[in-house]
Amino acid sequence: MKQQLIDFVKQIRWKNVVIYLLLQLLLYHVFYNLNMSFTNGWLFLVLSMTFFGMFGNLQNNLLDYEPDSLKPDFKHFNKTTYLIWAIVFLILGFIFGFTAFYQTFSPTLLYAVLNVPFLLSFYNYILKKWVLAGNLTIAFLTTFAIYIPIAYTKGLQFERTEFYFLLSMAFLLNLMRELVKDMEDMQYDKLHGYYTLPIINFKASLTLLIGLELAFFYILFIYKNQLNNYIFYTLLTTGFLSFILSLKCLIQKNYTDLSRLIKLMMLIGYLSVIFLTD
Repeated sequence: MKQQLIDFVKQIRWKNVVIYLLLQLLLYHVFYNLNMSFTNGWLFLVLSMTFFGMFGNLQNNLLDYEPDSLKPDFKHFNKTTYLIWAIVFLILGFIFGFTAFYQTFSPTLLYAVLNVPFLLSFYNYILKKWVLAGNLTIAFLTTFAIYIPIAYTKGLQFERTEFYFLLSMAFLLNLMRELVKDMEDMQYDKLHGYYTLPIINFKASLTLLIGLELAFFYILFIYKNQLNNYIFYTLLTTGFLSFILSLKCLIQKNYTDLSRLIKLMMLIGYLSVIFLTD
């Protein structure tokens, strides 16, 4: 029973959940200096996006059961139990999302709440099998989940350059990680009719990944004047070291460590929220 619980927690990507919640707390209390009241539906939006994310992860695991079962480290699970929990998470996501809507009565917010689980399902059933479509969808949804709680707490018209820097980096790093995951799962995806970029053209996927890594530095220098020196040089140094290590991983075809490296960069970037402003 204990092992089943541990496996379940892993399947909902608990590390991603913790990182997302930590980032939202940092944005709320540090970046925008808001009080502790969690007003304007912020808390409900965060919980809604969190439960939608866990729903999407379980749905993805259920649909990928067959190709994932070919992996040597795969752990079998009860599909019915996971399906029930996926439905529970979906319902909770809607409950918290609609609660936030009733506090704001924003049609745009309602549209967002309704479309996040739809896009997740569309990705899981269809888009992840298409070249780059799935990668771009997940990168967008992850960035959107970061954006929407703070955007509606502060109002859609607010302007904070540092926040858009964070969103740009989140989109870029998530896109890189999705591409690396496709490289890692290439031999299993190919057996089940997936048409990811590494399967269609592996050299193109390598070229794109290196291009995205270089885009990291491009974005960093674009926002240089809006960032304090501490965070700029920290990201520049860690980015450069990560770039060197990523090339080593690519040469060795060690995609697992490369995925972990990108995840570490994401965590460093999220924690940098504390130092984004003077």
